[in-house]
Amino acid sequence: MPNLPKAIRTENWLRFIIDHPYQIILLIFLITALFAVQLPNIRFQTSIYDLVIKDLSETAYYEAFKKEFGSEELILVVAKAEEIFGTDTFRRIGLIAQKLSEIPGVRKVISLPGIKKDMDITSRWSLSDFENIIAPIDLFKRNLLSVDNRTTVLSVILDDVKYKDDIIEAIEEIIENERNGISLYQIGMPLVSKALATYTEKDFFRLPPITFLVIAVLLFCFFGNIRGILIPTGAVFLALIWTFGLMAWTETPLSLLTMIVPILLIAVGTAYCMHIMSEYRACAARADSPSKAAYLCFVSMGFPTSLAVITTIIGLASLLLNKIESIREFALFSCIGMLSMLIIMLTLLPAVLAVLPLANKGRRGWSSARDASDRLIAKIIQLNLRHEKGLLYVIAVVSAVAFSGIFLIRVETNPVDYFRQDTPIIQHFKDVCQQTAGSFPVNVVLNSKTEGYFERPSHLKQIEQIQGFLNSLDGVDKTISFADFLRLVNYATNQYRREYYALPEEAREVRMLTNSYKSMLGQEMFKRFMNQDLSKANIVLRTHISSSKDFLELRRRIQGFLQKHFSGHFDFHITGFGMVISQSSQLLTMGLIKSLSLTIVLIFGVMALLFFSTRVGLIAILTNCFPIIITFGLMGWFGIRLSVATSLIASIAIGLAVDDTIHYLVRYNREFKKDLDKDRSLRDTIRGVGRPIIFTTLAISLGFSILIFSHFKPTAVFGLLMVITMLSALVGDLLILPSLIRRVELVTAWDLLRLMPTMGGISAGIAHELNQPLNAIKMGSEFLKMMIQRGKKIQEEDLSQVANEISVQVDRASEIISRLSQFSGKLDFEKEEVDVNTIIRNTLATMAHQLALDKIEAELHLDETLPPVLAHRNRLGQVVFSLISNAKDAINEKKEVVGGTNTDFIRVRSFSENDRIVVSFSDSGIGIPDDVRERIFEPFFTTKEAGKGKGLGLSITNEIVKDYGGHIDIQSEKGEGTTFTLTFPKALSSATPETGP
Repeated sequence: MPNLPKAIRTENWLRFIIDHPYQIILLIFLITALFAVQLPNIRFQTSIYDLVIKDLSETAYYEAFKKEFGSEELILVVAKAEEIFGTDTFRRIGLIAQKLSEIPGVRKVISLPGIKKDMDITSRWSLSDFENIIAPIDLFKRNLLSVDNRTTVLSVILDDVKYKDDIIEAIEEIIENERNGISLYQIGMPLVSKALATYTEKDFFRLPPITFLVIAVLLFCFFGNIRGILIPTGAVFLALIWTFGLMAWTETPLSLLTMIVPILLIAVGTAYCMHIMSEYRACAARADSPSKAAYLCFVSMGFPTSLAVITTIIGLASLLLNKIESIREFALFSCIGMLSMLIIMLTLLPAVLAVLPLANKGRRGWSSARDASDRLIAKIIQLNLRHEKGLLYVIAVVSAVAFSGIFLIRVETNPVDYFRQDTPIIQHFKDVCQQTAGSFPVNVVLNSKTEGYFERPSHLKQIEQIQGFLNSLDGVDKTISFADFLRLVNYATNQYRREYYALPEEAREVRMLTNSYKSMLGQEMFKRFMNQDLSKANIVLRTHISSSKDFLELRRRIQGFLQKHFSGHFDFHITGFGMVISQSSQLLTMGLIKSLSLTIVLIFGVMALLFFSTRVGLIAILTNCFPIIITFGLMGWFGIRLSVATSLIASIAIGLAVDDTIHYLVRYNREFKKDLDKDRSLRDTIRGVGRPIIFTTLAISLGFSILIFSHFKPTAVFGLLMVITMLSALVGDLLILPSLIRRVELVTAWDLLRLMPTMGGISAGIAHELNQPLNAIKMGSEFLKMMIQRGKKIQEEDLSQVANEISVQVDRASEIISRLSQFSGKLDFEKEEVDVNTIIRNTLATMAHQLALDKIEAELHLDETLPPVLAHRNRLGQVVFSLISNAKDAINEKKEVVGGTNTDFIRVRSFSENDRIVVSFSDSGIGIPDDVRERIFEPFFTTKEAGKGKGLGLSITNEIVKDYGGHIDIQSEKGEGTTFTLTFPKALSSATPETGP
């Protein structure tokens, strides 16, 4: 543990990289080549099935339904002609149906020519006869034939396979060959899925290059040189190769959501590099060599950059809780991309900067952009210092209005609405609904649980009654049931006399017609609408509904009707792929809340631990929740639906927004420690990090703005909302955060790690104390990580317990640091009356656990009537801490030399003597040799091994005691122990008044 700070500080790995730059560059490029060779294997496979939650009860029922009634999926091939029943046209439609039925994966093709062939066994009917015969058949109207007889539909029923691209391509080839004189196109849910993949591939090869170009222009405006463009974009390019090479290696296809990953990496990776290159430019101005400039840059930027990436990964990783597989894939490879970016930034960038000549100090970027940003920064500083209250009031009002809009958000998934209006898929979808029935089916399953239930005519009337209601619903174009086919069979077996196009009146007739149904139309057609024992019926609804909201509203109305009129007759279930997607989309809200909650908890823990203050953690969360509130408020007020794409915004945004928060806080902490002047610290911090924050926000915003040009509306909306989110985050980081952070004191964990090596033996004891809350927090995070990896649901009470435990452990660490903060102070603080005994007890409380582990007994003999001394609490605490630490080290050193005893002790006494306060510290340690006793108060003199002490503890202690008018005496015997005796004057207010003669 004494070497903990040394082990985790950046100097060790950074010095190795700076000293071996070419080896590091070669290693990175070898790794890149390993991934690059996999890129040709990457594939595009976006499917509408990616929107489904697999472990949903609705999904399970739908899968069971398909096993019982067969796959409901179909492709409609729509044929238009002036006269469908024209001889040549009808013949060609029959030929098309025959070719379609021969495609592998096609189970059955239902067409008018096929029906004529089945009905007219002797081939005696003319087309005019056939047209007249089928005219009364309601089953065919708006199902196979339009009202004006100019459009017919060939229903291509598919086998239950997930990917149907080969079938779609084969159908399209037939359409292309037979299109002469007939208008032909295909439509259906599989076509929507295929179009998603096609446009995803187009977006992938179109949008990232545009993003690179826009980012390059921005980088030139900021840095004004080629180096400032090539290094950031090169690092991002390598990260992209690593990420997509791994996707190809693991055979993970590129989908609608993973297509966003390259835009995310380009925008965010460039932003990180801009912070680094900005700091490098400042370091190069005062360095005398490239390696020195690179070293200074990454010593300063290594920690905040790493922390920024970690918080972004936390935000993205929280999406792994989502049950939709495509969202989890996006989260996984986004995290891998960000981790790749971090590795490249912390290895390749310092190596490259170490070998390149120092940057031209005269080039500072495009002057107009720099001047504009300087004016903006000056305004921001003025707002923070002169109009703080008014600014916060305005932000509070805006936040309140936006927050109220969140309650107006509606969840909706609409695959058809993903496409722009001018795309063929949308035009065909609208056209087929106008001419015939829509292509999105819904199934109403009636389960009587009684054998032969639907063999009774009265029960068939129930199906007919239900169909009447279903046909009246918005979005339902056509309903098809067992009863419809039974009417058709009755009509056919009675020489097509119109009066027989009706349901039979007797059960005997139903049984006869059922047998005829099976023989005429086939067992498969029977199975689609009725089970074998006639206890369960399936009513198919052909709809033009594509919105999850409309699907769920349709289900609600059907359930209400059936519950009211048929609850005592049979059970019922409304299912279909549209219903599965709709139910999955409803869980988006829950997934969003869980992901966002986990992100907030973890980021709060990181920030609170970093600054040892729950208040700082709360301020960071409030600052970074502001853009989320604004964005989702706008979504609510402007009616933008929460979809699979827009649900990603919260977790991505809060992970990105906190990056600039970290850079601001780290810089503010550095400035504040100079003179503890908060106003001056705010000004210099905003001047130092304001421009990088502004330009990185612009980089991320411009990167995501390219998504507005996507073929998919949800992706375009996502890009627009991310721009709004990042600009809102800029307001939070430069206006809200500075105002709030001025109300707290900042002490970072990094400060403590830097402080430990200079304070004698503090690192081992305090590091041990800090490890306890840190280990508790790690256990909580490991639990969350384990649950995510196993794909298990995290219960709300478990998540709440982890969050509470993190908060408790942060408070515990904060208390330890609060005690430590008493050991450092500013010399010009006004002295006050201090109770020495209280200082001794508080200091021992900090060290008690470590003394117990070392089996050292602490003995206190304190005079409770002791008057106060005039001193500083924090500096006097530093004296006590230093002397007890030295005593502990002396005892441990003796144990190493002669072994431990049963009487190892540190004894502290306090008493009054001759109007002075006396405090003695005695130990049973190794003692101080005579030849060094006179030198122990010299600065940097130490008898400890190299790396175990700086020789400053007793020197500082002696100076502090002298500053309070005190004196230190030493009594020591080698091998027996040492006693330090401190004497101080009493405070004047407690001194005994002098009496006259």
